[in-house]
Formats: sequence, structure tokens, C-alpha cells
Amino acid sequence: MILSLRIKNFYSLRDEVVIDFTANMNSRNSRNAQPNSLIDFHGDKFVNIIGLFGGNAAGKSNLIKAMDYCRNLILTSHLNNEGDELGNVSFKFGGNMPSEFYIDFVTDGIEYEYSFEIYGGVITSEELYYYPNKRKSRIFSRTETTSYYFKKGVIPRPSEVVANTGPKTLFLSRASSMQKEIAQKVFRFFLNEMMVGRGSVDLSNLSVAEFENDKKLLLMGLEVCDSDIIDITLSENMSGQLILQSFHRENPELPFDFIKEESDGTKSLLTLLIIILRKITAGATFFIDEFDLKLHLRLAEFILDLVRSSKSAQMVFTSHNPLLIDTDSLRPEQIVFVSKQSDGNSEFVSLAEFVGINKIKDIRQAYLQGRFDGVPYIGSARSLISEITLNHEKA
Repeated sequence: MILSLRIKNFYSLRDEVVIDFTANMNSRNSRNAQPNSLIDFHGDKFVNIIGLFGGNAAGKSNLIKAMDYCRNLILTSHLNNEGDELGNVSFKFGGNMPSEFYIDFVTDGIEYEYSFEIYGGVITSEELYYYPNKRKSRIFSRTETTSYYFKKGVIPRPSEVVANTGPKTLFLSRASSMQKEIAQKVFRFFLNEMMVGRGSVDLSNLSVAEFENDKKLLLMGLEVCDSDIIDITLSENMSGQLILQSFHRENPELPFDFIKEESDGTKSLLTLLIIILRKITAGATFFIDEFDLKLHLRLAEFILDLVRSSKSAQMVFTSHNPLLIDTDSLRPEQIVFVSKQSDGNSEFVSLAEFVGINKIKDIRQAYLQGRFDGVPYIGSARSLISEITLNHEKA
């Protein structure tokens, strides 16, 4: 479970962007309690879903890209060689600043805070703290690329790891690859409990038994979108190859090759459902850009309900669909508006930060009217189109 994250100087995220999952239990702006939106950790409440809304090129996707970059660097930087590039893309419109990544998370019931900075193509700082007895304690810190501090006894023989950690390698990544236990625990969180992107249906990663266990929910999802698919089967042929087939109401005996013959929307839905169902019981956090792409509104809501029902999973998603801005199912702190400022910086502001939202009867309509700075210009373009058309006719 993620408690909060901070990103700075990555693509259009020039200033520090904070995504905080902490539930605002004392807010006067709270429209309703939404108990299904809350996860308990040591008596504190955290939300399970955060939606990022805003116009095209506002910067919503860059938050997802930042988390993907952060995760990939943790999982792969121990493989970096001298000539490899870190691939970090910093804010281009002025300033020469480090890129900063921070994530506060829980795994195996223990809270950790992990952060690192990149500047000039190398890792300039890195820190890992944890709360073994609900009190913050530093595991290690790294400054100026090569200067380290270690808490005694937590990481055995840390100098061995340091000797094998270059300026383009995260110490955490190297320590995990060298079988240091606490580093492996953190590494596995990013590997197994944090998912970025929607992925694709990879039959080789499915098991027939797991598929059968989930089939009822998969069919329910298809039923929600008024699909005429009444059954899906996963079987193994004589060559050991897995075959995914669907069967339709018109002829229940006629099999369809699901991958080749079903629509993109249906495949997108099944992919999301399979990914979520496989990770949801582990309390994974999903970061998905335009998760409702090619999905009916009812399907998008169905997927969000799956996350809510787990009581431990989380999702951060981006969307252009204003119909998902629903204060009957999302708390104000779960709705974040993203807008591009005149200097190119992306600004993230949650609905909870706006004063007097309880006085607004229709939040969705207020958003479409531009009251939260997260929607592109929607005025009439009729006169401009007429002028352009007239000029073309004259030409």
C-alpha cells in the first residue's frame, strides 16, 4: 500500500507534485464519509483510489510515466554499465535542477520511506527509512553519489554493496541483487505490489485453475457492458499451448479466438480484469493511464468497484471522462485536477483543496465550466471554423 509519493523535475512536473493517499477525516468539505473508499493502517485512514482529471497535455500522464520510470530504475539499475544512460527527462523550460522521487509505502505491515535524486546523469542521493516499531529509523543514506551512512546491523557487510554500486546504479537495486534481506523486501514491493500500465493478455502467464476461479467475475464484467459473450474458456491443446476462447449467445457452441476475433474494448476489459484480480488480494497499487479507454462508463465503474471491494488494493488513474467525477462515489481528496500553467509546469490540485465545494450542487458541471482549472477551453469554435472554411472556399 502506498501512503504518499512526491515527484519533482520530471517532464512537465517542474515543481514538487504530491499525491497523498491520507484521508481527510476532519475536512469541512467532506460531502460524505464514503467508507468503501478507506483503508486502515495503524488506526489511520487512507484512500484506495485517486483519479487525475484534466485537459490534453495537462501533465496527467507524466505522473504515471514518473512512477514507471521510478519502478523500472529500482528493478533494473543494478544491470547498468558504464556507458548506459539513466534516461531521465527533466523539465526543459528553465532551471537546472535534480529530479527527485520519493515514495512512502507499506509492505508486510512495515512502513518504509524511499527516495533518490538524479542530477547530471548520475544518482546524487538515495535514502531508505523504515518504522520497525512505529518509530522512524534510517536504514541507509547516500549523498554526493559515493558518501554513505548505514544503521549498524541492518544490512550485513554494506561495504561489499558499495564497492559494486556505480554512479548510475541505485544502492537498493544492487543490495537486492546481492541478497541483502531488507533490500529484497523493498525490491519485491516494487516488483509485485506496484503495477504501472494496463499490460496485455499474456496467455503464458495464466493458469487454467486461476482462470477458472476468476471466471465468474470476468463474465460479470462482460455482462455489465451488455456483451453477448456468455462463456470464456482457457484450455491447453495437444502441443501444450494455451487457447483462450469465447462463446456468444447467438450460438453457444461456436468458439471464437478471443485474441484475434474479439473487439479491442473487450480485450482491454479482460486484460484489466485479469491484471487486477491477480494482484488485488496482495494489496497492490495500480497506476494506469486512461484506464477507461475504449470502456463504457459502467465498465469503468465496475473496475473501480473491484478495487474498493478488496479493502487493500489501490489505483491511481487518469481519465478525460467527466462522468467519473462523481462525489457520490469518490471523496474530494480522491479527485485531483491537473492543469498546465503558462510556464509549462503541471499543477495538481485535489478537489478537497478548493474552498466551499459543499455549496456546489453539481461538481461535474462546475468542472466542465472550468471552475477547477483542470479542463481545456470549451467555448464555441463555430465562428473560427466558419472563417477557415470561407477562406478555403475563396482559395
